[in-house]
Amino acid sequence: MDNFPPTAEQIEEGVKAFIDSIDPNDVCKLASQHNSSKTCRIFRGPENGSYNVCYFVEFEDSTKWVVRIPLEPYISNVWDKVQSEVATVRYLQTKTTIPVPCIHAFGRGGTVDEKNPTGHAYIIQSYIPGQSLDILAFRWMGMTQKEYFYSQLVDIFAQLRQQEFPYAGSLMPDPDGGTIPLVGPLLSIQLNELQLQNRELSIQSARFASATDFAFHQYRLLDETYKLPAYKLSREVAELEIFGLEDLKTRLSGHIDDCLPFVLTHTDLRPSNIIVDENLRIQGIIDWEWASTVPRQFFLPPTWLAGLPPDRVAGVEYQIEYRCFRDALQADTSKPYRQLASEWDRKLPMRIDLPVAVTLRHHSCFVNTYYRGIFPKFYNGPWEDEVNKFFERDGKDGQFSLGVQQRLRDSERYTHYLEENGLAPSQRCKERQEPSEPPISDLGRPIALLGAACPPGAAQDCPTTRYQGPLPISQALLPTTQAPLPPPVSFY
Repeated sequence: MDNFPPTAEQIEEGVKAFIDSIDPNDVCKLASQHNSSKTCRIFRGPENGSYNVCYFVEFEDSTKWVVRIPLEPYISNVWDKVQSEVATVRYLQTKTTIPVPCIHAFGRGGTVDEKNPTGHAYIIQSYIPGQSLDILAFRWMGMTQKEYFYSQLVDIFAQLRQQEFPYAGSLMPDPDGGTIPLVGPLLSIQLNELQLQNRELSIQSARFASATDFAFHQYRLLDETYKLPAYKLSREVAELEIFGLEDLKTRLSGHIDDCLPFVLTHTDLRPSNIIVDENLRIQGIIDWEWASTVPRQFFLPPTWLAGLPPDRVAGVEYQIEYRCFRDALQADTSKPYRQLASEWDRKLPMRIDLPVAVTLRHHSCFVNTYYRGIFPKFYNGPWEDEVNKFFERDGKDGQFSLGVQQRLRDSERYTHYLEENGLAPSQRCKERQEPSEPPISDLGRPIALLGAACPPGAAQDCPTTRYQGPLPISQALLPTTQAPLPPPVSFY
């Protein structure tokens, strides 16, 4: 019997059932245990993302805390994730001035934590007042406001850049009780998703002593992600994926520098994890659960600066906004700032380093990132010609042609399973495949790209749908810097 990945609706139902099984009174009891038995109440409704549900509690003395409970059915190793986040946040509190939540308590849950009334793993942390950064509103703010915000953001990145380690991996508590965390096996969103959807996955978590090993680990996860069955996958899209993956693999070694250090990064520092007040003063950076040490080459500036998905980092809009961001970085002449400014130079969005790193960090955007930012660096002709030549050389019985056929068969079985069981993607998902602007390269050469795709394997998106097919283009289309304002996007 086929072991198909769950649909978005199935995941949402599972999350709801898990949250419904938690008694808010037990959450209050748990919080009270860690605050001198003071009584508390839930002062606002629970909120959940892809990996945690948060309960907001207020004590009799008006102190406010957040009780975060991991969504256990959708995390492959809950306790490691909890320990890594705690180790990372506490390390940052001792080594930096980055505003992070204060962790008051954490626990494993289950039979090993009998005093925990919820029965689940948890982290209890301080409540940070404010709201998540509204990237759509931010796009249209004046330069004075942007410069003020960027001056704070670059300070956070400059401090993270100074935290160097001997390996790539996730921080874990010292088992001997030391105050300095150790680098353990790498925990990542990409590996977590694959472990949940592919029980026979051979890729294991590990720590890495070289940037090359780290990069090819990320590549293998990327390759496995696009082997997951997709709803109504077309031959054209399957060929695009396989060509892009193979071409990236052959070029990867030539663009990885093993001489660079490993540095600590958030890995999920999107606007929703940046809490600001009404004056754009950063109050806190939250959700460090997937933070890790990475090769410096993969320590990236924010990919959302222009309010667009990560696949637009080679685009004109991103280049313009990146200059503003970098101007804030250059405004401070201290050594950490100078170091980061030299590494994130003005030409970074135009070099291949950035899209290569983005493809290995943001798997759901692979096809668009590859054909927008990597393909044009090596090929002068249209992608259709190069892809066709690639498969002609391979032959109908070649390795890659057979790979396309296998993906199409998998898609056909998966599509049949979804439609027979009333699980076909909703209209909401299908609408995400429509273009939000003309599919055109930022170099002025029209290319057929894919619409806003539902990322395979992303818990809060549509793992069942990749694309319906490449979009038709007109040779008359020209690039524009007045792109329509896109809807909010969530990358994981």
